[in-house]
Amino acid sequence: MYKTTLTVFLILILGILKAQEQKSSYSIFIEPELHLGKLVSNYSNFPKSDFTKSISLNIGIQDNRSISSSKFFNSPVTGVSLLYSDLNNDSLLGHSFHILPFIMFKPFASKQNKWWLKFGIGAGYFTKAYSEEINNLAIGSKITWSFQAYMYRDLYLTEKYDLRIGAGYLHSSNGHTKLPNMGLNSAQLSLACRWKSKTIPSQKKYQISAVDRSNKKPLFINIRTGLGAHEYGGKTKPIGGSNKLVYSLAASGGIFFNPHVKLRSGFTYRFYQHYYDRLKTRTDLNLSDSPQWNASNIFFHVGCEFLIGHFGLDIEGGLNLFKPYYKHFYKEFNNTDKFKYQLKKHFVSRMGLNFYLINTNKMPKNNFYVGANINANFGQADFSEFSFGYTYTFH
Repeated sequence: MYKTTLTVFLILILGILKAQEQKSSYSIFIEPELHLGKLVSNYSNFPKSDFTKSISLNIGIQDNRSISSSKFFNSPVTGVSLLYSDLNNDSLLGHSFHILPFIMFKPFASKQNKWWLKFGIGAGYFTKAYSEEINNLAIGSKITWSFQAYMYRDLYLTEKYDLRIGAGYLHSSNGHTKLPNMGLNSAQLSLACRWKSKTIPSQKKYQISAVDRSNKKPLFINIRTGLGAHEYGGKTKPIGGSNKLVYSLAASGGIFFNPHVKLRSGFTYRFYQHYYDRLKTRTDLNLSDSPQWNASNIFFHVGCEFLIGHFGLDIEGGLNLFKPYYKHFYKEFNNTDKFKYQLKKHFVSRMGLNFYLINTNKMPKNNFYVGANINANFGQADFSEFSFGYTYTFH
């Protein structure tokens, strides 16, 4: 399931880049980047590693149009990073390869602003993963999710190339679809040099939407269905279990803070097939009388989505109202830390990317989207998910 989700996700992002190349005014760039990093230990007996060395090739498009989204994000950049890393421990960690579609923009509006923020989400491939011979609890499967967050500062700018330094974080995990799944984290410094093409004039007229002109903040409603998958267990055990589905249905309402930022709140219902199967066999629990209901989860969520063209970076947090089986699950596979238990019991999180059928700059009344995301109990991965949704905007 998670391999399918990642494949669909990457195809959609590459399609976005192609669509922008054909229809937008833009400048294309190629950017080699050198990274020096250090793996962050997140469990005892973490594999030893000196400094990691990475090289990436960033290929992207900078939006130079005078339309609203370009102004709001200060001429945003979208692209794909192809990254190779030597993890400096061939026997346990090996090497890794990543493909990371990314969004990059300036956080401050000043023309003299030299700072950039970059967020990427995609897939990774590791040459070494956990096995009976390789005791690497960080990476349980060779194919993983990858998340990147960076901050850059321009050092030297010319018409043809830009030189910048950066600092950031790279995280890889399989979203709890195969155990163990402690995750691999790397703090990194980088030096990048961007070679730019000349700006290509627009071949299509873009008009400011009625919403932009009126400065209104339209309301919207959203309905989403999701199909996820995970392996039953904690971060490290049991090994070799089966993947089963998690079904989701969410309804929410919200407001466009501006045409490029959506704020929403609502409720989500989930059904865990693994929980249901366990409840059918565990007669010692008072939950077994109604396994279908007690394998369910209901929570209140608050979300924020950042929109650029056809796609949106979606971040969501929630408060569990009903998840009765989780306390039994936690006791079975986790330690007795009561504080961590309370956090994971009550708080959920979700992050991913959505691809919209209609360009969000047009502020359509009706829009459909597909998305790929990872879900967590507080900060611990729960399952990977593929989503389909519909948004209706009142204006």
